[in-house]
Amino acid sequence: HSKRPVHLDKRHREMLRSMPPLGWAALVLTILQSKVEAVDDSFETQAMLGCITAQCGMPLGSVSSWMPQRSQRTLILTLKSIRLKSLLSVVQHGMSQHGHQVEEVVDALLLHLRRLAGHDVEPLVQLLF
Repeated sequence: HSKRPVHLDKRHREMLRSMPPLGWAALVLTILQSKVEAVDDSFETQAMLGCITAQCGMPLGSVSSWMPQRSQRTLILTLKSIRLKSLLSVVQHGMSQHGHQVEEVVDALLLHLRRLAGHDVEPLVQLLF
């Protein structure tokens, strides 16, 4: 079913949970970075991505140089296929499991991208602030 949204299955969620924090961050943030940059590569967007990356303890520029293991191929394909909003939820949840709180930055990034897309964000702004 091509119209059915892609989601992480139990095996993929387990793979993410079992990964060390830096490995998890490198994998997921590399995909997040490419998805977000495809939508907008402005300075503001890059700054928000930088905040998320810094919260993980990843040095600037190290995300794009990371190479995944062969066993993670299907996980990577699934992460690349899910919607950006879902991927942001994965990032937010995964980082909280590793002791990093990025909820405000993720919400700000999502709000910023919605504004760029021309969506009405006023009701969302009232919910966030």
